[in-house]
Amino acid sequence: ARVGDAVFVSGTIGDGALGLRASKGELAGVGGEDVAALAGRYLLPRPRATLGPRLRDLASACMDVSDGLVGDLGHICARSGVAAVIDVARVPLSDPARRAIERDATLLELAITGGDDYELLFTAPTSAREAVVALSREVGVPITEIGRIEAGEGVRAMRAGEPMSLERTSYRHR
Repeated sequence: ARVGDAVFVSGTIGDGALGLRASKGELAGVGGEDVAALAGRYLLPRPRATLGPRLRDLASACMDVSDGLVGDLGHICARSGVAAVIDVARVPLSDPARRAIERDATLLELAITGGDDYELLFTAPTSAREAVVALSREVGVPITEIGRIEAGEGVRAMRAGEPMSLERTSYRHR
């Protein structure tokens, strides 16, 4: 990743981590259809195998979101010697994830740090925005711009212009 790059993510984020909770019966008040949809995303992930190779000429950095959006972006930043800022309001959520978070706002942190989404997280020069949009349409995979790369280190998750205080940044392997 390079200073000035935009940060993009495919698909939706949070379904994997919320799906694990759903499959364990730990999402109080969430409807049966939403529980089934989230659990399904956890149990049957859909890696973006078609999109990944097509990013080779566009992306400056790319990885899948397996350990959580914030933590995996942190890996890109550490490897690249840069920092990132993401706008949490722009992170794409599925309708079931959005409804679960509306019922329990603490689930937002889990959604952006929990992992098991297997969506693609990548950076690209801002001059590639139109090409990214065209690629999204061509392969039929939604891609959302969620932030930017800056000088410095680490990842700042911003909500309503203020930094979010996160208890953790990613899934922790035991």
